[in-house]
Amino acid sequence: MFHTENGVLGFGGAPAPGDEDWDLINAGKTAITLKPGAAFFHHAGSFATVRGGHLDVAILGVYQLAENGDLVNWSTGPGGVPAVGGAMDLVHGAWRS
Repeated sequence: MFHTENGVLGFGGAPAPGDEDWDLINAGKTAITLKPGAAFFHHAGSFATVRGGHLDVAILGVYQLAENGDLVNWSTGPGGVPAVGGAMDLVHGAWRS
């Protein structure tokens, strides 16, 4: 069962091109599908799941890791807010990253 940081539990693969529902996205803003029994919840509950150690495996995004495997910190440009997404929470809260 897959969980996404923005509060979807039980999502499936990407929809076919042209079948996207842009109200159904993962934390990377990629369109997703839902599996039977999927659930939606606030991102605070999502991070409580992560921080509480309730994930077996964390899959990090490309902007969360450097070429050498280090966690990264980046900015969206002048005036932007530095961010790593949920990487720090994910690597600490999951059993494996």
